[in-house]
Amino acid sequence: MRRLPLILAAGALTAGTLLAPAAQAATAATAAVSVQQVSQARWFTIWDGGGNTRGIDTGAIKSQAKVLQIVTQCWNGGDGTAATATLWKWGPSGIGPGGGWMKMKRDRGYCLGGKMYTRIHNARAGEKWRATVTLSPKSHTVRVWVQNYG
Repeated sequence: MRRLPLILAAGALTAGTLLAPAAQAATAATAAVSVQQVSQARWFTIWDGGGNTRGIDTGAIKSQAKVLQIVTQCWNGGDGTAATATLWKWGPSGIGPGGGWMKMKRDRGYCLGGKMYTRIHNARAGEKWRATVTLSPKSHTVRVWVQNYG
């Protein structure tokens, strides 16, 4: 039998070709599990909308994961219009009678056609949130997505 160079044999071992059948099956199962875990964590949209307007309000929506973001895209036609995206969280009754909306994050940027991201990492699944986007000084075309990561 011919001897293989050490480099070739080491490469074959890492590729799994010289492993015993049981070890190959275990390696394949581990790879399948890790691919499945990676594919589960992704951004998913829980609300979307848009149009030619000065403001969008999502109303109350429930977060389904810990990370929550607003993606805003708008175009201004060169007149300097800016978008302000705000994330609000429903708070306890200490805020007002029956509770109230607390401002948690606010970002502002000019409407240049690119996407703007307003993201928080402390949302809990099942909490009530609200997203608002306002355009100032004029109304323009805007698209808004509210997304969770998980």
